[in-house]
Amino acid sequence: MSALDDVELTLITGLDDIFAFREWLGRRRPIDGIGFDTETDGFDRYRGKVRLIQFGDDVHGWAMDRDDWLGLARWTFDNFTGDFIGHNAPFDCDFLESSCGISVPRHRVQDSMVRSALLEPHMSKALKNQAGRHVDPAAAGLQEVLRGTNFTWGTVPTGYGPYWQYGALDPVLTYHVEMRHRPLVEAECPRAYQIEMAVLWVVSKMSRNGTFIDRPFAQRYLEEFERYCESVEAWCQQTYGVRPGSNAAIVAILQEAGYSFSKATASGAVALDREVLEGINHELAQAVLGRRRAQKMASTYLTHYVTEADESSLIHPTFNTLGARTGRMSCSEPNLQNLPRLGTTTFGDVVRNAIKTRHGTWDDDLTPSQNAHKYGALVMCDFDQIEMRILAHMAQEQAMIDAFRSEDDFFVTLARQVFQDPTIVKKDRRRQIVKNAGYAKIYFAGVRKFAQTAGIPVDQARQFLGRFDTLYPNVPRFSQRVIDTAMSRRAQEGLAYVRSPLTNRIHVGDPHKEYALINYLIQGFAAEINKLKLIELDAAGLGDWMFATVHDEVLLDLPGEHIADGVSTLRRVMNDDQLLSVPITAGISFGERWGRKQDYAEVT
Repeated sequence: MSALDDVELTLITGLDDIFAFREWLGRRRPIDGIGFDTETDGFDRYRGKVRLIQFGDDVHGWAMDRDDWLGLARWTFDNFTGDFIGHNAPFDCDFLESSCGISVPRHRVQDSMVRSALLEPHMSKALKNQAGRHVDPAAAGLQEVLRGTNFTWGTVPTGYGPYWQYGALDPVLTYHVEMRHRPLVEAECPRAYQIEMAVLWVVSKMSRNGTFIDRPFAQRYLEEFERYCESVEAWCQQTYGVRPGSNAAIVAILQEAGYSFSKATASGAVALDREVLEGINHELAQAVLGRRRAQKMASTYLTHYVTEADESSLIHPTFNTLGARTGRMSCSEPNLQNLPRLGTTTFGDVVRNAIKTRHGTWDDDLTPSQNAHKYGALVMCDFDQIEMRILAHMAQEQAMIDAFRSEDDFFVTLARQVFQDPTIVKKDRRRQIVKNAGYAKIYFAGVRKFAQTAGIPVDQARQFLGRFDTLYPNVPRFSQRVIDTAMSRRAQEGLAYVRSPLTNRIHVGDPHKEYALINYLIQGFAAEINKLKLIELDAAGLGDWMFATVHDEVLLDLPGEHIADGVSTLRRVMNDDQLLSVPITAGISFGERWGRKQDYAEVT
């Protein structure tokens, strides 16, 4: 027997339905709350429209046309006193606010998708998939409501049976998933859930705040990139008789020039991706690589900036707080986290520089500090070596802990120890080798991968990693302990996993890839610290100016009169010597544009 066999679905069409709905609201339930959901005309939560508003519990689902029954929906959110349970609740809350003028009481919102991610980070968090696993297997196949019709989500009539029934069932499924997941989360990782629910609203505010785009700047470079791509294509055809997108023809030319290829695509063809092209010192390879970079920056970012910015020249990226299995956030529309590092490519730097402060254009006659305090500035705050600090803390490697507590650069200190040379300074190439070795431990990279990233022969890399393990023995012991714990749990419980020491959230390892849990554990810890600090920054009053978080960095657009106080608050919140056995520190930079930033301490 299915848990959904006795579920009743109703489309509200008249007064009798309203009376029945209000009577239903007053009933006692297994959980003091109701599921809620919306059906919309698309995914633009700031300019899109809500078409249906739905509520439900374990036995009854209701759907109401937004235009006909908006007052009833508003009355429900104003008067129902229990929890409002959503699955990806911020999406529906943002739509209800922008399209309907309804403000859902955030302190009474629960999110079954967050609980799903905490309990099953290795599984799909989508409602239908979760319900298919835990409520009724048939629920997983309910996505085909518009198949065989000419309708879209924006044109399907709200009275079309399969559509409104699909909509009315969603809050019922949400309620059932919540009933299953809530006691498990409360027993296993309640703090993780509290942090995730709090940060949901912080990043939702970030997205609403928006990222200011210099649209003339973006338009100018979009056209320049397009001309560049056209010129590269013409050059490739004139010089080598190939189109830059013809991989097989390009590979043949490069092979004839003496280059060999060992990497293959999934289909077995010779790979010609970015990593391969970067390793080929040939004008054709570099031309193709440059064109690809320009195309990606133009299509993914500059076009989006020019066409999608609103009337205030703002874009509103979406931040998924549970975008990765580790708990790291992801970003889309556009993905600000996927830009090349500053200084890596001219194309990437241009995309960053199209993002500027909304508080005024800087004066060439003033210093950066004067401009910032007069007009305002983008202020960026980035954790220093957060993953390495977590590695030192979790491994309890005293030599690393001492290095972080000293006044010298961490990687310089380690390089002096590894190479037994006290004269090593920050610009010494050996510092980078040690840094690569440290991150190889976090990512459990093999000798060959480390040799490649460090730019040293494989034999030398093997010897180097051996010395690194000898000097810092608690690091390999920690790694082995993580793997042993996961394998023991797989043998006893059927699932390889470890838990965060901060919140007890679970990290699950795939079969034969349990080594990845070392990275999951460290990145997950870093993600939790980042989320804690975002919550604290919002509570300290900076939430109205935060507009993005990129990996371990938070970005703010501060007006001039708040620069000094804002920086002071950032320093107070982001620097922390209590959370770990090593101090957590963060650097602050600022600038008129994201790609032209300077250390705040150096110029103020």
